[in-house]
Amino acid sequence: MEETTREMFSPPNLPLEMMDEILLRLHVKSLTRFKCVCSSWRSLISETLFALKHALILEALKATTSKKSPYGVITTSRYHLKSYCVNSLYNESTVNVFEHDGELLGRDYYQVVGTCHGLVCFHVDYDKSLYLWNPTIKLQQRLSGSDLETSDDEVVVTYGFGYDESEDDYKVVALLQQRHQMKTDANIYSTRQKRWRRSYTCFPSGVVVADKSRSGIYIKGTLNWAATSSSSSWTIISYDMSRDEFKQLPGPACCSRGCFTMTLGDLRGCLSMVCYCKGANADVWVMKEFGVGESWSKTLEHSWFD
Repeated sequence: MEETTREMFSPPNLPLEMMDEILLRLHVKSLTRFKCVCSSWRSLISETLFALKHALILEALKATTSKKSPYGVITTSRYHLKSYCVNSLYNESTVNVFEHDGELLGRDYYQVVGTCHGLVCFHVDYDKSLYLWNPTIKLQQRLSGSDLETSDDEVVVTYGFGYDESEDDYKVVALLQQRHQMKTDANIYSTRQKRWRRSYTCFPSGVVVADKSRSGIYIKGTLNWAATSSSSSWTIISYDMSRDEFKQLPGPACCSRGCFTMTLGDLRGCLSMVCYCKGANADVWVMKEFGVGESWSKTLEHSWFD
């Protein structure tokens, strides 16, 4: 009788792959509890690849249910990371802001490299390394061999983070530029293979990223940086993550008429740009069809003297 009772309440002996698929579809509260069931489940849920898959499935579920992601991530300074409900920001008089500093193991002075499908990639200044963080299941992982920056600061590194759909792989792109030189090398980190490699294609010659502190903007499988050429003209460098290919994108008309700085962004899934032009104007442009120069459209024009 005792043996029969034990068999009735013993967990089913499922293949590891099937157990993985079941756990991936559970709510974060359930995952937190199930980490205490046994060491094998705890090990599985704590793996970096599990965190990446969970974020991707959660994003796909939101898309199929027409439920928009309710949270955004904001850095109030390089010492603090907070999140807030975007829906509340636009529709309610007060907004709850959540602190996440304690979840980052006390690390300070960090910079958010990028966010994708609910994952956050950030750079820690004191050990010059990169970490991936899934705030939903509160799991973070240091990227192996991510200490690309040299102690003598002869190499300036600019980062970008995004998703390569063709390989089902989250990747970090590091642009390494020698100081006082118009030459840039690119290294790519694969979270699936857990290693860095050199890009198979060359970064455009005679072009450098304009603001080294600004990470690449992830749009439709590409990372994009504002850049300047040897002739001091503005351009956009775009890296296609699936093709492992760099190319220059055409900017809006104002770029050829003398804007003195520009900042790239993501506006509702489209590449956007804020141009600070001569005459003290700030124009906001949106590339409605990615990669097509003729699709740039000015959505806002602001004069500092208005």
